[in-house]
Amino acid sequence: MAQYFAVLFTFFISGESLGTTTSPQQQNIQQIKDLCKKSLLGHGCPGIPGSNGMPGMPGVPGSQGAQGREGDKGQIGDKGSQGVPGPRGDRGREGPPGKSGPPGVMGTKGEPGFVGMKGERGIVGNQGRKGDKGEKGESFKASQASVVPETNWKQCVWKSVSGIENGKIKNCTFNKLMSDTALKVSFQGIMRVIGDSKCDRWYFKFNGNECSGPMTIEAVVYNNWHYGNPELLYHRSFEGYCENIPQGTVRVELWVGQCHGQTLGNAETGWNSVSRIMIEEVSRPQS
Repeated sequence: MAQYFAVLFTFFISGESLGTTTSPQQQNIQQIKDLCKKSLLGHGCPGIPGSNGMPGMPGVPGSQGAQGREGDKGQIGDKGSQGVPGPRGDRGREGPPGKSGPPGVMGTKGEPGFVGMKGERGIVGNQGRKGDKGEKGESFKASQASVVPETNWKQCVWKSVSGIENGKIKNCTFNKLMSDTALKVSFQGIMRVIGDSKCDRWYFKFNGNECSGPMTIEAVVYNNWHYGNPELLYHRSFEGYCENIPQGTVRVELWVGQCHGQTLGNAETGWNSVSRIMIEEVSRPQS
């Protein structure tokens, strides 16, 4: 069988056609037949393959198949590079005005301005009508009730040293002539305090009480000398007016004591000089 096909292939490759009537070709055909009989045990040889037929017409396209399911979502891709800025657009139209905001916080008060220039004198107006008759005034005697004689004053003097640190230093009695007047009192002399961060207060009392019309009459001396205890002896003075003191004998007293909220020091009043308390009755103050 293998020899049969080999002969056939050799025949077709040689380009010879089986349809020729030349003698050599007929011989070849006979040889092939003989060979087939021997190899196929007398069953005959197969026929020579025919030529390929013409391709048939393409069939009609089939109907469209069903749509497949949606595929899985892919991963987010990498961010691309930033593009070039585009050209600037035209300016839009102006919008409507917004609502008024709440009032701001009031600013700090400015400094007073300069005094303005004095204006020109105005035109004199017409004379007004005559006023009504006033009430009857006080008599001369009543109007002079608070007038104090110029000589109603007094001073108490001494020349000695007082080492009192908390108590009364001196008493000076004064005769007050009227109730509707005030007393002017003053002290002049040496006041000193020894001690680091120490303070003493000198003040006046009237009949055993400090002045309350309008406030106390006082002076303080504070020493804050950190290195050593120097004895600084200075002449000092203080004074004031006291109202609401009744007519009659008044005890004017000079006291010394502790300053408010401070430590009492070693006080001394008067040294190698004259000390004095001066008292004067004066007219009542302005309203």
